[in-house]
Amino acid sequence: MSKRIFALLVAAAGLFALPAQAQAPARSPARADCLRLGQVDSFSAIRGNDRAFIVTDKLHRRFKISLMYRCPGVEYNLGVGFKTLETGRLACISRGDTVFARDVTRVGGRCPISSVEPYTPAMEAADKAAAGARH
Repeated sequence: MSKRIFALLVAAAGLFALPAQAQAPARSPARADCLRLGQVDSFSAIRGNDRAFIVTDKLHRRFKISLMYRCPGVEYNLGVGFKTLETGRLACISRGDTVFARDVTRVGGRCPISSVEPYTPAMEAADKAAAGARH
């Protein structure tokens, strides 16, 4: 009798897990344009932009990380860290993940990510033009 109850509990747990899995955001770890958590090498600010910055991975690919809202001091940060919704070093950094910013003026900020995309030369030129127009 106890084996039957255990089997029913396992089956019930499986039924309750299905809706949660269906609501989880689709992420593809096999994407070639993915910035992997364990591959982050360096970062740099975009002059005049406190809602985005550039991350270079260990394969020397550059990605623009845009934030959901203004993240004070992101231009002057001494370092950043990431908290992903996925686990493991091969997790892709993507929308909904969090940037932890460290700087000398505050303990640190948590800034949600709105997008991560490969940083193209055209994007770089547009960022430089926008920075020149602001200053």
